[in-house]
Amino acid sequence: MTSGIRDSSPPEKDDPRNRASGRSAGPRRIGTYKVYPNPLARLELPPPAQEGGRGIWTALLERSSTRDYSADPVSLEQASQLLWASQGITREGGEWQFRTAPSAGALYPIETYLAANRVQELLPGLYHYEVRNHRLAFLREDEFIGMALTRAALGQTVCQRAAAIFIWTAVIARSVRKYGERAYRYIYMDAGHVAQNLYLAATALGLGCCAVGAFFDDEVNAVLDVDGREETTVYLATIGQRG
Repeated sequence: MTSGIRDSSPPEKDDPRNRASGRSAGPRRIGTYKVYPNPLARLELPPPAQEGGRGIWTALLERSSTRDYSADPVSLEQASQLLWASQGITREGGEWQFRTAPSAGALYPIETYLAANRVQELLPGLYHYEVRNHRLAFLREDEFIGMALTRAALGQTVCQRAAAIFIWTAVIARSVRKYGERAYRYIYMDAGHVAQNLYLAATALGLGCCAVGAFFDDEVNAVLDVDGREETTVYLATIGQRG
């Protein structure tokens, strides 16, 4: 776990001109990739397809928030495609790995967790998406995770009906070290980019998607076992077969 995101010293006064110059507002660089050292297992994901399905213009036209899901599961191939589409690596340039969603300063503060209710080949429970290797770290078996997220999301039962819930957290120090207080603006922009990618990918695959913004931060953080300071939940989205 990273440390030192918020210390006792006041933040540097925000000035966009400082950001343009690349002047650092923090003492050190925070690692781009979060990797759990001892997950229950690591699951290699099917390679993401980069052609087929509905075209981008059709996906944009048909994109909508869908809360009505059937009891059918989503496949592991579909989950793999959604994970890659939302935040997967598209190309590399020197020390940088660029992703499907833009990020301020290519700092990528957003982490993706998958709460699986009904995903073929996955036990119900909590997973973390390891972007660098396009695989899932299995963190906890939990057949009631959808119910826990429903309670945390102000009783929105869509979290129980969905086949899976994407949960996005922010490792705040990745952005704060460069952008200071302005980082908080950029973090939420980044989360929005990632969520829209998920919407479009789900539409292209014929799946339903619905973003969830109303939730108790501390309760979702507790489900993920993150501290809410160094890493905290910023956004959720449900996925399922259309009802």
